[in-house]
Amino acid sequence: MADSKKLFELFAEGADPLQGNQEFFPDWSWDHVRTWVAIRRGDKYSNDQIRELAGHDVVMLEKMNGHQTCGSIERGALEAAKSIKQINPKVVILFYLNSMVHYGSYSANEDWNPDWAARNRRNGELITWTAGKRPSYDHTNKDFREWWIKRGLDAVSSDEIDGLFIDAIVKTSVGYLPKGHAAAYLKTANELRDRLPKGKLLIGNALRANRGGDGNFSHLKYLDGSYLEGWATNKDHMVKTLELMDAASKNGRIIMLTGFPFHLDNAKFNSMKSLDERYKYLSRPEHISFPLAFLLLVVRPYAYFTYRSDVDANPKKLAVFDSNRFEAITRELGEPLGDYERLETYVFTREFEHVKVRVNLEKNIGKITVKYDREVDEKDGTDSGKSSEDAAKDKTVHEEL
Repeated sequence: MADSKKLFELFAEGADPLQGNQEFFPDWSWDHVRTWVAIRRGDKYSNDQIRELAGHDVVMLEKMNGHQTCGSIERGALEAAKSIKQINPKVVILFYLNSMVHYGSYSANEDWNPDWAARNRRNGELITWTAGKRPSYDHTNKDFREWWIKRGLDAVSSDEIDGLFIDAIVKTSVGYLPKGHAAAYLKTANELRDRLPKGKLLIGNALRANRGGDGNFSHLKYLDGSYLEGWATNKDHMVKTLELMDAASKNGRIIMLTGFPFHLDNAKFNSMKSLDERYKYLSRPEHISFPLAFLLLVVRPYAYFTYRSDVDANPKKLAVFDSNRFEAITRELGEPLGDYERLETYVFTREFEHVKVRVNLEKNIGKITVKYDREVDEKDGTDSGKSSEDAAKDKTVHEEL
């Protein structure tokens, strides 16, 4: 893809500012799909939830963690991190830091100055986010920038916090912010990068196919990697997302893709009152195969996948968030036998030692075929134990590829 080559050349033209250092990256192998999870819970995680989180390679402790129990998000996130690390010290844990939205319940807010809130350059009014509930940050203010950077540095001063996750990077360059705001944010981000202790990671919600141009790819010059969301808005955005992930991986960056169920009967899912029933339902190939196969088209070292219904671990939410409960994710993968191939404008395929994938971006359909010596269900690529005659009688959306 020509666009992917151009993105790669953004770094090829000069030395990588991060020098391709992957020494402190999370665990990764070709054994199976590697997983990450974004999660929050206002009070305290159950022992079972801590165990589930500890099974992932990366845990991003989203905003609103533990403040109801511990008094602040900083303390709540640290307590959760300690519990996770006790079970699996190798888990990489990220602390959430929003680049633009001022959320409550942080102890750092005791030093927040309301004068640091951004004003609309066109009419002078205060800028707010989340339906007018949250003031906006102003990175042109040097005092604010120091406060914001210190928040991040304080968080990673604990051994249990391995890095920071910067959210809402796309908001830093909207047109009505103070003049020069996008450039000011870059100064903030680069200073944070320079002051981070050795071994601490910086991940961002950066890459966006719907941003036009380079899709925020240039932000990877100060980031160890990027989370990707909003990738399935339309077929052309999905093609560009593949290009962005491909180029980012080739430039040695971490990729964290969020997969959510496709072709879902929401009414049926929401009516399920058992978490086990919800997991079983979302494990059906018509729901999980497309987002997973999409990742597999470009997966290479340090690409991680999460499949979930929600990030709120409040038991009342019955959130599906443990990617390791899905056989499609934990089954053997093996090394790729090559890069992906483009069969048609929106149809792609790729083959690994143990599986083959085929993706139709126009129909939002993915097919994952497992290479077994015994009978395989050709519809969805799973070993169903059925005879080929019985398998032929079943019809699913995967036959429409």
